[in-house]
Amino acid sequence: MTTLPDSRHFTLERLADGVWAAVHSVGGWAVGNAGIVDLGDVTLLFDTCLTDSAARALERAAVALTGRAPGLVALSHYHNDHVRGAEVFAAATVVASTVTRTLLRGPGHEELASDRSHGVAQLERARAFTRDADPHKRAFARYFVPYWEGLVASAPRASVRLPDVTFDGAVHFHGSRRSATLASYGAAHSGDDAVLVLEEDGVVFCGDLLFNACHPYLADGDPEGWLAALDRVANTGATRFVPGHGSVGTLDDVHALQAHIQGLMATAERFHRGGHELDDLAEPMPDDASADWAFTYPFYGANLRFLVGRMGGDRR
Repeated sequence: MTTLPDSRHFTLERLADGVWAAVHSVGGWAVGNAGIVDLGDVTLLFDTCLTDSAARALERAAVALTGRAPGLVALSHYHNDHVRGAEVFAAATVVASTVTRTLLRGPGHEELASDRSHGVAQLERARAFTRDADPHKRAFARYFVPYWEGLVASAPRASVRLPDVTFDGAVHFHGSRRSATLASYGAAHSGDDAVLVLEEDGVVFCGDLLFNACHPYLADGDPEGWLAALDRVANTGATRFVPGHGSVGTLDDVHALQAHIQGLMATAERFHRGGHELDDLAEPMPDDASADWAFTYPFYGANLRFLVGRMGGDRR
């Protein structure tokens, strides 16, 4: 059996012969999960993590596992923790949806500029939470201190790598060992989210369409579109689902996220009908099983404020 290469940024999990998930390690600078797929005559990466350091670790892992550097890089969406490492793969062909390329050219560049301008201050703010009396805020620091450390360290040399090839709908990769489909599911978590489906292996790399035991972030996307996209994920026939954040999951985890988003929408609707103001949602906390999920603070409250606000509930 092949020994899986070590990295401080992620843990490799074998999902099938020639298919691995790179699951972010808390404290590392990957932050977003990624995937390595041996198509047979070319190695494909799904997402490239937050930093060039984590991306280079991905490249070393790909070489060790498949005998070659990645020749194809597929991007799920434009958020920095899934694409910033793409700059490392200069010799590879980067593929993303047409919408994702547009978002990388606009908000992607804006996000990089913001990271450079505000990263140090954000890092100090996150470090201050390590001493907070609220355990949810201390948990926030556990995840977000490494996030900002990675951004501060990498931002001066970072760039936004635009895709070389774009598609609308889906693009199919056919290798000598297996085929894979990169399919756009439209606006959901972001302005456009794509998944990589390995039908014969029963594996889907979901990007941020799936947060496993982690609170999702709704405010850059379309919650109704997200629920529809999760239906499509659930109907792929897969048995293993690699989330953008959290451990590799099952169909039950896909359904758990659907139920959570539906519950958030119902809570926001009750709040809106009750005539409350958004200031009343300053620090809400869940009272169900999701209270134990990662990112409870700050995403739970941010999600409710977003949902109420889009109902016309901001009367301040």
